[in-house]
Amino acid sequence: MKTAGKAAPPRRGVTARALILGLLLTPANVFFLASFSWMHWDFTGYHSVFHNTVAFLFLLALLNMLLKRWRPDWAFAPGEMLTLYTMLGISTGLVAVVWDVGGALAGTITYPFWFATPSNGWETIMWPHLPAWLTVQEQTVLDGFFSGRSTGYTWPVLRAWAGPALWWATFVGALMWVCLCLNAIVRRRWEDEQKLPYPLVQLPVQLAEERFGLLRSKLFWLAVSLCFAIELLNIANQFIPSVPTIPQEWRFFQTFANRRPWNMIPYPIIRVWPWFFGLAYLVPLDLTFSMFAFGVLWNAEYVLAGSLGWASSRGSPFPYGYHQSAGGYLAIVAAFLWLDRRYFVLVLKKALGLRSPLQDDGREAFSYRFAVLGGLAGCAYVWWFLDRAGMYSWLILTFLVLYFVIALSLSRLRAQLGAPAHTLPGMMPDSILRALVGTRALGPRANGLFYLMSPYLNQQDNNPTPIQLEAFKMAEGGRMQRRRIAIAMALVAPLSIVSFVWANIHFGYQLGFATGDSNIELLQSVRYPVADLDAALRSPMGPNTSATLAMGVGFIMTLALMALKLRFTWWPLHPVAFPLVLGWMIMEMMVPLFAVWLFKLILFRYGGIRGHRTALPFFLGLLVGGLTAQGLARWVEKHVGIVWG
Repeated sequence: MKTAGKAAPPRRGVTARALILGLLLTPANVFFLASFSWMHWDFTGYHSVFHNTVAFLFLLALLNMLLKRWRPDWAFAPGEMLTLYTMLGISTGLVAVVWDVGGALAGTITYPFWFATPSNGWETIMWPHLPAWLTVQEQTVLDGFFSGRSTGYTWPVLRAWAGPALWWATFVGALMWVCLCLNAIVRRRWEDEQKLPYPLVQLPVQLAEERFGLLRSKLFWLAVSLCFAIELLNIANQFIPSVPTIPQEWRFFQTFANRRPWNMIPYPIIRVWPWFFGLAYLVPLDLTFSMFAFGVLWNAEYVLAGSLGWASSRGSPFPYGYHQSAGGYLAIVAAFLWLDRRYFVLVLKKALGLRSPLQDDGREAFSYRFAVLGGLAGCAYVWWFLDRAGMYSWLILTFLVLYFVIALSLSRLRAQLGAPAHTLPGMMPDSILRALVGTRALGPRANGLFYLMSPYLNQQDNNPTPIQLEAFKMAEGGRMQRRRIAIAMALVAPLSIVSFVWANIHFGYQLGFATGDSNIELLQSVRYPVADLDAALRSPMGPNTSATLAMGVGFIMTLALMALKLRFTWWPLHPVAFPLVLGWMIMEMMVPLFAVWLFKLILFRYGGIRGHRTALPFFLGLLVGGLTAQGLARWVEKHVGIVWG
């Protein structure tokens, strides 16, 4: 017989159960993503929300409803669910895409040693500039990795991979740690003082918190059902051709292939995936229109360049769009650093023990002193890492400044505007330095190191830095303890890299990196950086004057747009859209962006904020249902062999 007593307090925040479960799920999540990269294509990672994390949170929310009914003591608190969502998001962001952050690490640190031949001379040209402690060079070990049909679970193989895996885990862990400290510093300014809206936080919070009633909304389930119906029809069509399909994308590559100047359009593809509409609905109205408008302008600029003969193909450098975008991002970084300069001074005073209005930092993930000192300690480790690898001191300093201010700008973009994607091709420190000073000034060792770091200096679509800041926002109201979620995120980063190397060993020695059994994109994603390194070492170049001028044009253009936006309230174009839109992820969203902008314009005109809130569950349903259904369709294709649209 049970005795009466006080009910156990409900679980809140980052509990030990949530932390342990998150750490256990991290290797499983990484292994799942790696399996797709090796045998199919990337599962997710090209946009600001991830298929696997949203689908996981959705299914967990449904499970939680059952647990609350049948096993209330087993049910997850909202903070626990958001903890798992965040930890999976960090691990996904570090490994998900072979063309982007982290996904090409295994191939990058092995490719030049396996494919070196007497004819290409890489043993003489490249090997001396690629540190042995960061690479795997033993031919007997590489034979199984590239040829397959063997096992990686032998002592010589594990020993050869263990050292580089641990070194890269500490390097990436240090990068993410510094980003975590920076996000902890700016949280108060951006969330409490400037009241940034954090649009992308709405989805996980409303799924996790029952009080919002999202899972009880008929509009939500209507949208989810619609998404699943579309995917089921398209899958069924593969078995029964008479079943109608609902096309969701149109590719015009062949249509424009030999039609000048239309073949200059950078990304001739249109997609109308349902979740695109849900993602676009979370973006502020002015940015939605601006992304569409600048998408049209960028396409027109490339078509004009082709019609005037200034560019011969889509691969021609002119009009240096990526470098213009790089200049635009640098302008954005300079603007927010300048506008928040007084706050950063106050934080520094607080860290140094001087008089500062920022007295209460108990609500932060770290005290300001710890965040500043912790960030400096992380920078010191990265400095030591790169110095040991042979990079010049002035290059290390430039790299640290550029990398971390650009990473912080991604957090700002997501917190303020909910950017649906953040593609930075040609905008990371290595690309900027090659344009400004040239490969000759960088020197062979730095060029080699930038090649090895290329998996973490790619387009940044899946860079998890903004997730850290969004986790601090989701913690408000007592859902999570910011200090605990910060520790959880710090632990996930190095664990993800070690898990990723293990997954690559597992699949590599089974399938073979250079065989027809593995995804050809794995090999292609490494070939281009290797070719760039080969060119930089054989024919070092000076500064790229045209690219530098293009960066200057982008910088000035973005500042001018900022001035117009601040000066005239009616000015319709948001300055952030100018550099943000030039990437295939947003370019392919042009139709959903325009459709959602027009819908929201009419909705706000006649329904106001109440109409917006009424429609929100439907668009969140499109986002949740679309990502989950599409993810399941990709899983079905991988395991059943269906040719999915």
